[in-house]
Amino acid sequence: MIGVEESVRINRPVEEVFSFTSKVENFPKWAATVVEVHREGAPGGGGSVREGERFTLVQQALGRRFEAPFEVIAYEPDRRYAHRGTEGHPVPVTMIFTYEPLSSDGTRFTPRIEAEPGGFFGLVGPVLKRVIRRQMRSNLERLKELLEGREQGREPVLEE
Repeated sequence: MIGVEESVRINRPVEEVFSFTSKVENFPKWAATVVEVHREGAPGGGGSVREGERFTLVQQALGRRFEAPFEVIAYEPDRRYAHRGTEGHPVPVTMIFTYEPLSSDGTRFTPRIEAEPGGFFGLVGPVLKRVIRRQMRSNLERLKELLEGREQGREPVLEE
């Protein structure tokens, strides 16, 4: 089992951070490996996800493009969001996002990845863990930049 957890302080209210990060259509904006998202039963996307809802991420990683199906397993507004890979997913994985309000305009956002790589990926577990951690840190830097929208005086990116 590989477990990787990182966190970042984002200078935005917890409601805004949760709204942006739990909307799967926003994943390509801040998660570098995600190319596109397809939600089941939601043509054109939109709106909040619910527990039990399924979606597929088209991802580009390790030089390969693949589709990764997921199911939402937790949706507690402004506290916790989680999804796990479903049958057909290349690696059994669960993503857990937790949200901690630090002030009226500050949030600690903590994503955790839990994966059980098998086959080749099982053999390179320690290397894979380092790659995941590095990518997660990069994603969090991008997310912070997007939500705070401070560079060059731009407005924050908070599309609903």
